[in-house]
Amino acid sequence: MVRRADENKIKKIMDVLKKHPEGTYISQISRETNLAKTTVSYLINTKLKDKIKEIISGDKGLFKIVKLKN
Repeated sequence: MVRRADENKIKKIMDVLKKHPEGTYISQISRETNLAKTTVSYLINTKLKDKIKEIISGDKGLFKIVKLKN
């Protein structure tokens, strides 16, 4: 069961991902939602993993670009 607070955070993350259909960085999602990067990463890797098409890690895994499945 998803907590109500998590539902609001997930909605914010989904809204940002919809604004960036080409994909965007975790840090950008964090800035646009005013959520901590760790919170964004956690929710993407757990609650939203079935809705994410692609996670691309940059050099040494420092960057992640995520986008929604079509």
